[in-house]
Amino acid sequence: MDNIMDKLTREMSAQDMIKANTQAEVESAISESVEAVSKKMEENFNKKFDENSTKTHDVGVQTYRNIQAILNKQEEKHQEEYKEIQKKFEEVHFAIETKNSALLPLLIVTLLVAGADLVINILRIFGII
Repeated sequence: MDNIMDKLTREMSAQDMIKANTQAEVESAISESVEAVSKKMEENFNKKFDENSTKTHDVGVQTYRNIQAILNKQEEKHQEEYKEIQKKFEEVHFAIETKNSALLPLLIVTLLVAGADLVINILRIFGII
């Protein structure tokens, strides 16, 4: 009976070994497949990440250029306004200088007339005239 039991144990052990080998092969194949899929997913992720980084950079550069263009237009507009204000200031300055230069002779004439009037009044007081 031991002999039959030994054969049975050997057969079961052989079947168990075959099963274990098959299971190990299946697990190894699954592990390799998972690694391959994982590697492919990582490559795709890195590729997409690089594409997105490039696109983000391009959008950032385009935005920067647009803002620079707007700022340049604003600067040109402000320069034109400044030139107009400068021109008006010069006109006002010239007008003030012109009025002041015309005022000086008028002031001198007024002082001379007032001085002459004073002299005439003093001469009247003393009875000379």
